Amino acid sequence: MPVRNFHVVSADESVLEAARTAAAMIPDAVGTVREFRDRASLGARIDDLEGLILIDPALFAPFSAYEWTLEFLRHATALVFVVARGKVEDADGLARFVGAQGAIQAPIEPRALAERLASPFSATPSTRPAPLVPGDPSAFERSLSGMLDDDAAESTRQRFLETITDEETGLFSATFFEHRLEEEFKRSNRFRFPLGLVSFVFDGEAEEAVLLEVAGVILTDTRDVDIVARYDANTFVALLPHTGPAGTRMFGERVLAKLAERDLHDLLGERMDWTVAHAVGPDSAIATAPAFLARVVPDRSGQFA
Repeated sequence: MPVRNFHVVSADESVLEAARTAAAMIPDAVGTVREFRDRASLGARIDDLEGLILIDPALFAPFSAYEWTLEFLRHATALVFVVARGKVEDADGLARFVGAQGAIQAPIEPRALAERLASPFSATPSTRPAPLVPGDPSAFERSLSGMLDDDAAESTRQRFLETITDEETGLFSATFFEHRLEEEFKRSNRFRFPLGLVSFVFDGEAEEAVLLEVAGVILTDTRDVDIVARYDANTFVALLPHTGPAGTRMFGERVLAKLAERDLHDLLGERMDWTVAHAVGPDSAIATAPAFLARVVPDRSGQFA
């Protein structure tokens, strides 16, 4: 385990003390501990942040720490944890949505925090939205809305939903998927764990009820850590962390078989035919996340990279 610097973003002395104690327990995993007690000091040093980061949402009020995390992780390689003062299950799910590693329950138990910092990819309780119900386009929105703080303004909730979800299917949007792909691609290359990527592409157009059914089929084979999106009108993509070539291929085959069982049809009444493509990293021949995505998403001529 490499030694990483630990950045604590909080003005709460109990959070800071717990972080110091946790870091002292794992000197082989945590190096320098830096504290940011206000947003002004954080903003001045943001380009220096890397390694491990503990974010206290209270320091960002009335703004969203999750939106800050989403934007920060677009440009940085770091392992971010978020302090949760409400239900940790809700906070953990939302933290993972924006690319963080998860949530840490307050009041923080130093030993539990130390275990997370020493093993940042360890299994933790995870929350995901309820499975989509075919024919019910509002199911995903209701589920995710319930994960947000009850005191959050409706406009903030709606803006967040529009940022990360596809309106017709409730899956992740292309923009959010690209953000998560960038982060997982960096982690895969940095820590050398396998990363699978699968696409399901059809020709023509389909009505919303059919698209919802496709989304439901794909989601039934995914895990909490997987990221599924509708990338464009004809393409669905799934990102599979810690999944090698065999697992990635099997996932694609299982989903394809289930789609065939549904006997779905497009707007012209013709049977939907699917093209499945997959790629696995890390791969020395794939230098960037967009190049990785191009292996499974066809260009305008219908060709894969």
